[in-house]
Amino acid sequence: MGHTWDPARFTLGTLGHVSSNSEGSYEDFYAVILLNHPLENPELALSLGYNAGYSIFADGGANRFRDMAIGGDTRFNLCPDVICGDFDSIRPDVLNYYQGQGAYPMKDCDEYSTDLMKSLKHASKVAEECLEEFNRYFAKWPKTTSMDVVVLGGLGGRVDQAFSQLHHLYMASIDSSLNLGDLYLVTGTSIIFLLQKGLNWIRTPMGPGFFTENVGIIPIGRPSVITTTGLEWDVKDWSTEFGAQISTSNHIKADVVSVKTTERVLFTLEFAESEEPQEMEKSERAAKRVKKENEPPP
Repeated sequence: MGHTWDPARFTLGTLGHVSSNSEGSYEDFYAVILLNHPLENPELALSLGYNAGYSIFADGGANRFRDMAIGGDTRFNLCPDVICGDFDSIRPDVLNYYQGQGAYPMKDCDEYSTDLMKSLKHASKVAEECLEEFNRYFAKWPKTTSMDVVVLGGLGGRVDQAFSQLHHLYMASIDSSLNLGDLYLVTGTSIIFLLQKGLNWIRTPMGPGFFTENVGIIPIGRPSVITTTGLEWDVKDWSTEFGAQISTSNHIKADVVSVKTTERVLFTLEFAESEEPQEMEKSERAAKRVKKENEPPP
């Protein structure tokens, strides 16, 4: 039967834009983790944060939303449930603000764990309690049995840090001790997830606010043999590995794509542009000004 993925849940085409008086729907339960990385797609970050059932700001990631709010865009006055990390990058004024709003600080000084892994471990600990509350609130709906996690940011900037995030996404996806559902990594332009061994079905609607035709299948862990349907260049029993051949810049040709794989491989989709409210450009400029004002002198 295979495993079904629905990355379209985490697009602006599904979530919609957030207005100044928006409230999260919380009808699709997932957790969101905001990393300390520039908000390359602020509208999507905002929508993912508002609609998440549980939100975690990873250390300096809290600065990103706070700077947007201080810069004048009140839509970014979103308080997370928890702030995780060793607190070496979050500004004191930001930490004090969110604590005053009710966010719980989870300081973890483990030098052998990144802020992402600390956040994922915390999400795993609270998943069961969160799901119980969600299912009790939406008792008439089919029961939700796992908490998916969307990680925002992490692939821009330094190349070594980008590889580190992909490594941790891979390790977390195969870690059976984590009590979590599917993991998704969202950048300003793409959504990335690690397919399971065997048959995978991926919902891939194209159009404004959803996805472009561009797709990639990357064997980052071990060499794999894949078979696909729904792509412009489908393959059957095709060996893929670094140093040999990999599938990048393929094109979606169906609303649902299937990938059968002998090992876990990365699947990447590109977001299609959607119309942005005019206030976003103004708020982004203001946030950059706030960030500069808070930087220490050279």
